[in-house]
Amino acid sequence: MLKHLLLLVIFFLLFKIISFAQPSASLYFTTAIPAGDYTKYTTNAGFGGIMELFFFSPSELTPYGLGLNLSYIGYGIHFLEDPESDELDMSFNKANNFASVHILFQVAPYSGSVRPYFETLFGGSFIFSNTEVGYDYYKAKLWVNDWAWSYGGGVGLKFLAHGDPFFNQGSVYLDLKVRYLLSTNATYLDRNSVVFYDGEIHYNLINSKTDMLTVSLGLFFYF
Repeated sequence: MLKHLLLLVIFFLLFKIISFAQPSASLYFTTAIPAGDYTKYTTNAGFGGIMELFFFSPSELTPYGLGLNLSYIGYGIHFLEDPESDELDMSFNKANNFASVHILFQVAPYSGSVRPYFETLFGGSFIFSNTEVGYDYYKAKLWVNDWAWSYGGGVGLKFLAHGDPFFNQGSVYLDLKVRYLLSTNATYLDRNSVVFYDGEIHYNLINSKTDMLTVSLGLFFYF
């Protein structure tokens, strides 16, 4: 039910884009550091990208913006070993990948060469992993996925890279931001538990929150 409600809100926001002035978009490279209970099961950082679309940006009349945040974060490829032989020609699991969508609310000054801002997010993440072990004549595959709701907040700074600091249209800003996201519980693969034995993939699942701290650097474009 909540997923359907989120989709309805997203479609409504997309429809309303034609009614508001000063849309903008941004692209980021991001690093995701596990936090809270998530650190008990995942110690390495994840990397990925973010795309944000603001249907209306902070302006003189409305010092806030509303938009959509789309992101993908992966925790890399983890190679497996066969305890019985060295015949494996391909063996890996892509564990704990997050494909996320959030509604984004941002409060920021509407002019200036340097613009500090505060933002909040609400949405969720599709968490999935794909494990594959292969011989020349046989391949075993494992797919694990779940959904977790998430919310959080962050702060950032935009630095003018191109354009007029008092006239947003056509301007480009270098954007640096830090966010903390909290989540509901999700079930995901324990990447260190995966082994291939006696022709089968054996593994354990973890159920925990997937809180994370993200640091992102990118470009913010005003249309």
